[in-house]
Amino acid sequence: MVGDAYPSFARVPGAAKLRRLASTDPKQKFAIAFTTMKTTKQIAFLAISLFSVSALHGATTLPHLEDFSTGSEGFNMTPLSGSLNFNNFTYSVDGTGGVALFDVTSFLGIASLANFDGLGVIGDWQWSGAPTHNVHSFAVTSNDNAAFALTSLDWATGNGGPPTIYTITGFKGLSQVAQVADIDLKAANIYGLATGSEIVATDLGPGDDSGYGLHLAFSGADWSNIDRFVFSATGNDILVALDNIQFSPASIPEPSSCALLIGAGVWVLGTRRRTHQK
Repeated sequence: MVGDAYPSFARVPGAAKLRRLASTDPKQKFAIAFTTMKTTKQIAFLAISLFSVSALHGATTLPHLEDFSTGSEGFNMTPLSGSLNFNNFTYSVDGTGGVALFDVTSFLGIASLANFDGLGVIGDWQWSGAPTHNVHSFAVTSNDNAAFALTSLDWATGNGGPPTIYTITGFKGLSQVAQVADIDLKAANIYGLATGSEIVATDLGPGDDSGYGLHLAFSGADWSNIDRFVFSATGNDILVALDNIQFSPASIPEPSSCALLIGAGVWVLGTRRRTHQK
């Protein structure tokens, strides 16, 4: 498909070899392919091939508001699983807890909770009040490792024992890029004020201590280029309910294979020209 899309490169010397390299594993074949390049056309061909093959792999379509409305009550409940795959994102807990979709207010026993009007994702849904399942973190991860900006979400828990003080951390690959500690589900506030990780928390009710909910707006720039975020707490097992998660395109583009390839190609050609001139 790569060759068909760019027939003008068909007569470039070495094009067939480059096409084979790019169509199998473009990232791992980068160095090998580079040794075959002698012209700017070949470098451009491989760059376009890498871009095209990468595009075929697919990516999460953003912006995307995840309200779980296409799911069903109890989805992923049986068999018990600590990981739920839904619309190109994975929702997971540590320990031996479970993640599933439920009507949030009914599950938590709350008469009403602003913004929660149906299904949400809950973990650990088999919460029993004690640290019996060793569940202390809830993660949301992009399946394709594509970066996104976390814009906002609705967050709730029940009363009677689940932690209400959390740390929220954003990651890009293995690197921590954003974090705010001591976020209290009982208290609307601006957390991480005037930092790159700032979060504006607005109370969602219900106001009778039957549960607690916040709308979180991730206003700090550090949340604009992540591929995973994690809620974590200490003490009893956590009970986290999320809904209306607004994923947006990452505001800081990642360096692409094409850009790296073209830059390196320019360097190689320049080096060769200087060598020939000598």
